[in-house]
Amino acid sequence: MCALLVLQQLAILLRPSVLQTPVPRHRAAAFLASGEPAANGATMLSNAETSAMLSELQLTADAPLSVPPRGVFCTRSLDLTKIKCIGYDMDYTLIDYKMEVWEARAYHYSKEELRAKGFPVSGLKFKPELVCRGLIIDTERGNLLKVDRFGYVRRAMHGTRMLSRAETYEEYGRSSTVDVDLRSDRWSFLNTLFSVSEGCLYMQLVDRLDSGALIADSVPPFDPGRCSSYSQLFRAVQRALFRAHVQSTLKSEVMQHIERFVNFDPEASQALLEQRRAGKKLALITNSDWVYTRTLMEVAFEPFLPGGMRWWQLFDVVVVSACKPDFFTETRRPLYSVATADGMLREALRMELGGQYAGGNARMVEKVTRCRGEEFLYVGDHIFTDVNMAKRCLSWRTCMILQELEQEVVGLDQGREEGQQLRALMSRRDEYAALRCHVRSELQRRRAQRDDGGGGICGGDGDGGSGGGTPSEWEVSAVASEERLREAIEACEAQIQPMVETEGAHVNRYWGYLSRAGWADKSHLMRQIEKYPRSNLPPSPTASLDTTLRLARYADIYTSRISNLLAYTAYFRFTASPQSLQHDVPHAHLKVRSAATGSGDIPRVSPRSET
Repeated sequence: MCALLVLQQLAILLRPSVLQTPVPRHRAAAFLASGEPAANGATMLSNAETSAMLSELQLTADAPLSVPPRGVFCTRSLDLTKIKCIGYDMDYTLIDYKMEVWEARAYHYSKEELRAKGFPVSGLKFKPELVCRGLIIDTERGNLLKVDRFGYVRRAMHGTRMLSRAETYEEYGRSSTVDVDLRSDRWSFLNTLFSVSEGCLYMQLVDRLDSGALIADSVPPFDPGRCSSYSQLFRAVQRALFRAHVQSTLKSEVMQHIERFVNFDPEASQALLEQRRAGKKLALITNSDWVYTRTLMEVAFEPFLPGGMRWWQLFDVVVVSACKPDFFTETRRPLYSVATADGMLREALRMELGGQYAGGNARMVEKVTRCRGEEFLYVGDHIFTDVNMAKRCLSWRTCMILQELEQEVVGLDQGREEGQQLRALMSRRDEYAALRCHVRSELQRRRAQRDDGGGGICGGDGDGGSGGGTPSEWEVSAVASEERLREAIEACEAQIQPMVETEGAHVNRYWGYLSRAGWADKSHLMRQIEKYPRSNLPPSPTASLDTTLRLARYADIYTSRISNLLAYTAYFRFTASPQSLQHDVPHAHLKVRSAATGSGDIPRVSPRSET
């Protein structure tokens, strides 16, 4: 009978999966149908009242069940009616760059800087797919890492070669001394899309350092003593990229060919105009200089503004050369007003509404707008310089711009069917494993009873060893069943492993999904975006990655572009989804019982004795 039970359960697990009914893509808007008065005497709308109202206003309403690529996503509830001032970064926020075009030119100018220093860079080509935002460079080992929310390295690349799972584990899984501390010079977190060219060039040069070509093919004034390690090489690439930005060669090219580098979005101007009509004050706070800011904002915004309106009239205050993140932390920084169109400056004592300034600090912006703390929403693309510092130092609400989010959402939708197949395989594997565990345990118990004359107290070897005496018919059947289950588990693993390793390859063939690391787990980047602090205190210089994440404050909402806010209006309330725990969400689990003994039941809840 017991052998039959084992074989019947095995047959159930081996059967083909039953197809589930497709989930509908839309549903009716969930307006509450209740005529009962609320505590304050108000009543909710009935369905009939709501339908009549929509009809009278010539509106329609439904609730798509799909994830909108241009949606605004909420990690901490945010009521826009309580926001009095909205501040904007410019680069990759108000100005939506064409990433691959911009970064290709940044890569070119950085490469030329290195060529002038004698580096052998001929033949190197920009490959944006090698790098994505949210990765971490291990400058000590020349590796590029994708880390999950717990700090575990899930994928790794050395130079331009992806490391196998075994190699990644050997590098980062065995040693307990590897502590990803983002305040250490060893680690460089790629916070923004401006990091793509830097990461790509560095990983390509790691290949040349490994092969010996970096030193063998170099020419004066190259200094081998200052570029013989991965960390020295990384600093050289950093300096080259910095010079490419600071010397303004790249920005001069952008200003001459703005349409080549910038995506024009008419709805961005409309979003800002609507916010002003709703009574919000607006501020522009950027690290770019005045001439560059004026040139790009004129071309990108003024064609879509009402006749005669200038771009700077959108804002109550404009701050260029802000020097973020210091802008948010220092209270004694010089302030200059922009005196001429070409950027001549004169010293100023305070900000005034309608003014354009260079320098200063965030407290001055709060004073001139008469808004502070959670009355202020700041929108930017840099997880640390914009989002983290504005939140941690000033308690501003924050919105992060992730240009890649639209591609990510589309990619997740395209990968949904494969994800369901993978989940089904994992569920089947886990059921096989649970059944095998029960069979092994029952087999061990019976052998112990047989060897001990029925007492059942002798220890086994933990592997279901054969023991003494003649095996029963049940034991023979159980051994065969256990072996078959082991084979079934291995068959599942053989299908699961390649699917896990290539998950999200249609988004990025090296790193998969931006928001995930490991199967269905959040990436380090997404944890930073979603994490809310336990403390306002800044992290100590020796803080570990986990401590830094607990103390830092990140984005309340995030989206792919500022024009996405237009569809939600300036009065919208963003509500965060409830955070679930494993013990408060029903989930399937296999329950195996022995027909002979009844063992295998999960213990019921019973009160502890108070004595």
